[in-house]
Amino acid sequence: MKHPHAISLAKRLIDSRLKRNGTQGAAPDSQIQLDQQQQAWALEILSTHLDACMRQGLPTDLGEAVDEALEFATRRERAYEPIPEGVRWHSALVILEEKKAD
Repeated sequence: MKHPHAISLAKRLIDSRLKRNGTQGAAPDSQIQLDQQQQAWALEILSTHLDACMRQGLPTDLGEAVDEALEFATRRERAYEPIPEGVRWHSALVILEEKKAD
């Protein structure tokens, strides 16, 4: 289950970006209209990304994440790359080594 703050933040970020770009449904830097299904998919992609970053304590560029979610939704892309397994383990190992040195 996704973190509730990830879903709320994703919704606010997407709504804000769509409003800032003029009309509700306009993708960033283009005139392509997003239908309700595409907006829901963008919300799913972004909230999944934010949830993963929150759980792992990884910083993320929110603007870039919103742009990518909207681009995937515009193309009706159904697959996107999750955070690679190696990144998660690498971060954990670095933290463990630092604690061990103290």
